[in-house]
Amino acid sequence: MGCRRKRVEDVRFTQGRGNYVDDMKLPGMLYGDFVRSSYAHARIKNIDTSKAKAVPGVVAVLTAADLAPLKLHWMPTLAGDVQMVLADGKVLFQNQEIAFVVATDRYVAADAAELVEVEYEELPPLVDPFKAMAADAPVLREDLAGKTTGAHGARKHHNHIFEWSVGRSRGDRPRVQERRGVNKGVDFLPARASAPLETCQCVASFDKIKGELTLWGTFQAPHVVRTVAAILSGIPSTRSMSSPPTSAAGSVTRSALSRLRLFGSRLHRNRQAGEMG
Repeated sequence: MGCRRKRVEDVRFTQGRGNYVDDMKLPGMLYGDFVRSSYAHARIKNIDTSKAKAVPGVVAVLTAADLAPLKLHWMPTLAGDVQMVLADGKVLFQNQEIAFVVATDRYVAADAAELVEVEYEELPPLVDPFKAMAADAPVLREDLAGKTTGAHGARKHHNHIFEWSVGRSRGDRPRVQERRGVNKGVDFLPARASAPLETCQCVASFDKIKGELTLWGTFQAPHVVRTVAAILSGIPSTRSMSSPPTSAAGSVTRSALSRLRLFGSRLHRNRQAGEMG
């Protein structure tokens, strides 16, 4: 603390030897791209994937309906809640993931994603977080409508998802302090959360014979990734292994997860993102 630290990663960057997720090339590698919502709040009436599936090189086009039989359409969060993997019935924010295109080439996947046709029923958006709990605020999470408790206790409103409090009262006189803070990246009151432009990417390779899944990605918390993978696959985390990060921007995680569905690899066309160290 309070002293200079020598940067150890600069040399490879200045010499062009940075190792990125996009540099990895494995036999039979497939690529993915997302279809994202153009609306901030809308009901999904229909998703037509026929044109995208007809593109040569497209292996699959996944929607929430495809993930539901595998129980992967909603996943648990580390905050004790659940969230949609792909939009299930409605979208809650602009650019929310609606469909996932898998193809033999990254550009084929991107082109096919543009051919997916989504029919929307536009709903009133909620753009002011401080009006989210107004009496007339639109219901966002319809799966929570009518529920009186949530991930962290009693719910005060149909849009009340999370509450965090700290401290205690002194004697019989409670002391209450209110603070309001705004961060243009992420709002988390009263604490501040960072919102970097860095993207997170992943390459997955599954060995059916060994029953091993190897993940390479820009994970800053490999043990958290291991925990989530264990929860989703139903396999105890003691049967998986994680190596420490190789740099501040990423790590390599190796997990023995025999039935983990390989979904969610995010390979952006921006080669500069996702440095692995």
